[in-house]
Amino acid sequence: MSLHGGDVWQVGEELGLDPSNLLDFSANINPRGLPPRALERLASDASNQRTLGFYPDPSARRLRMALSRRLDIDPASIVIGPGAEALLSPALRRHPARRTLVPIPAFAEYRRVCLQQAIDCVPFPLDRAKCFRVPVNDLCRALSSGIDVLFLNNPHNPSGALLAAAEVRRIVDAARAAGTLVLLDEAFIDYAGDATLAGDAAIQSGLIVIRSLTKFYGCPALRAGYLIAHPDTARHIASELPVWPVTQLAIDTFAEAVEDCEYAATSLRENSEARQALSESLQRLGLLVFPSAANYLLIELTPEMPSSSDLRLRLIQRHRMLIRNCDSYEGLQPGRYIRIAVRSAAENLRLAETLAEELRQ
Repeated sequence: MSLHGGDVWQVGEELGLDPSNLLDFSANINPRGLPPRALERLASDASNQRTLGFYPDPSARRLRMALSRRLDIDPASIVIGPGAEALLSPALRRHPARRTLVPIPAFAEYRRVCLQQAIDCVPFPLDRAKCFRVPVNDLCRALSSGIDVLFLNNPHNPSGALLAAAEVRRIVDAARAAGTLVLLDEAFIDYAGDATLAGDAAIQSGLIVIRSLTKFYGCPALRAGYLIAHPDTARHIASELPVWPVTQLAIDTFAEAVEDCEYAATSLRENSEARQALSESLQRLGLLVFPSAANYLLIELTPEMPSSSDLRLRLIQRHRMLIRNCDSYEGLQPGRYIRIAVRSAAENLRLAETLAEELRQ
């Protein structure tokens, strides 16, 4: 089983299916795809032999400037990398650590990068009864026990639970007092922009924000993400990356994408409406759906229902649909949890009807 969603290639190979025929609810990708202008730029650059003959801009200047304007922060605070997860390890190396604290369930890459650097990864279990929302006071107290780095993601993955910006600032303040670096994963913050600490990270030490580009802008095939930190910290982290961390195709495509404010506003409205409708449809099937501020829903199956692995396999084999089996998430009861991406209204309806059919059997 893949540790991540979206592995249509592995599923296709294992089950003898054409990946293009799979309707993927396992990866949390904006179903609108790239903004039109960004798609046009990608097509133009990809067919331009002269452009393809140049090395990429090592500093990704055009993309950093576009993000700087969008976020109103200093471009010197922005580091572009080949995906958000690829920035975790260089960010962690910036702050020598022996122990990290990770609220679980959590993105598997946090533990993996700790293992790579021989760092002890201490779990901080979140409460199912509280919808896996981080208890701010308890987490602040836990930072006093010799924790060097705190991994925190907001909105939380896989639940979608959201902390307000003021709550995250309380955690950052407690961490700073304890000498703890906060690595704040905001991969899905585009869906809850008021909660971001991007501006704080750009001017303060002790806080590094990591964000995705490919999820909100619907193009994970172009690997690109970015990091926001105090300029001194950003400069050191950038020195840890390859000379050409991302392609020029990705730089120019996402520079166009982040400047399309109309696309962003439409995506937020459509996701909010579709998430609410999908959640209500799934609850009518007897499923426990956790509140989410992102573009995915965490779902708990009842003991009478098929296990998460069995349900996933049925949906693939019978309906060519792929959902996320959450058995790989530390802190979730095996067999009982799935995560579903919010796609278009029509695709969500199709999934709800398919689940109704499978759960009746």
